[in-house]
Amino acid sequence: MSRTLTQTARPFFGASAQRGAQTSMADRVFATVFGTLTLWSSRIKDRETLAEMDSRLLADIGVTGAEAAQESNKPFWFA
Repeated sequence: MSRTLTQTARPFFGASAQRGAQTSMADRVFATVFGTLTLWSSRIKDRETLAEMDSRLLADIGVTGAEAAQESNKPFWFA
């Protein structure tokens, strides 16, 4: 099972982490926003990389040029 940002970031934020209690609402909101921004940044980078690949590299990963173009032209907020 993969670890999410919320699971790994929880102990590092706020006074609640210092006393070992559950995280506060502000900590959870911050972790959620940070995780979303990180995900969007990753999508931007991945789609830029996909757009730069030549036909040989696309064939290696089993993607057609049309599929790569379609994926790389998606807005970053779309999965």
